[in-house]
Amino acid sequence: MTWRSTLGSFLYHATFTLCFILTTVLVAGSCVSIVLQARLASRGVANWNVLIVVGSYLALGIISAIIFLSRRHTGLKRLKTIPKPYVAVKRGDVPKPVSDLIAEEYTRACIAAAVSRPTGRTHPGWGAPESEYANVHFRSAILQTILDLDSLARKFLPELPALRPHRPMIEHLRPLSFVLLQEDPCRLKDYDELVEQARYDEEEPTEDDWRRCEEIVEQMKTILTFYIKAGATDDGRRPSRDQYLHPPHGDPYASDGFYSATSSPIAPYLQVT
Repeated sequence: MTWRSTLGSFLYHATFTLCFILTTVLVAGSCVSIVLQARLASRGVANWNVLIVVGSYLALGIISAIIFLSRRHTGLKRLKTIPKPYVAVKRGDVPKPVSDLIAEEYTRACIAAAVSRPTGRTHPGWGAPESEYANVHFRSAILQTILDLDSLARKFLPELPALRPHRPMIEHLRPLSFVLLQEDPCRLKDYDELVEQARYDEEEPTEDDWRRCEEIVEQMKTILTFYIKAGATDDGRRPSRDQYLHPPHGDPYASDGFYSATSSPIAPYLQVT
């Protein structure tokens, strides 16, 4: 609100109050003056004159009160007829001072909202705004990969032990290590460390942790999906674990029980550097 509108509001209320007090004093003074004249003018009928004067002013007061209450009731009744969701959207909907005040308050609220928005800051454990990881909670996302990976692993090995809340993933996925450790013998160990960090570490996982976890999980999903699609026999049965470790044609590309990065059948599907 500007100083001009403040000064105008003060002058309006001050003038109204002054006029009301002045009118009340003049009416009361005229009443007293007429009563005194009525008593001094004629002693015999003085009481009747006073009664007439007082009655006239009393009637004036009652009529004024009735008019005031009637106008107030009419104003409140009209205000109640205005719908609650009504919003002034044009200058003609409300007087110009009210329209200017509404526009000023809207502008102030918009500026306050814009200034209060965080810029260039990130909350620990969350992706940066307007990035590829926006609104991603890294701890929850890492823990969610456990369920996704377990669901896919059971399609490849239905005999996989039941998933336990606090069991390390390196132990849970150990029956699949002969497949999952292709190309990278440390893959399962790195994934287990990231999961344990997300489970128990007080510090929130970073964006690099989530990126590394996402990369490892994607590689393991690719491996499992490859063997799920390519490993079914004609009658729909899956080859056993021994068949993967000891193929009928021998194991020319195996080294210590694991496929090498250059000769593994899944090497074209993984980004091996």
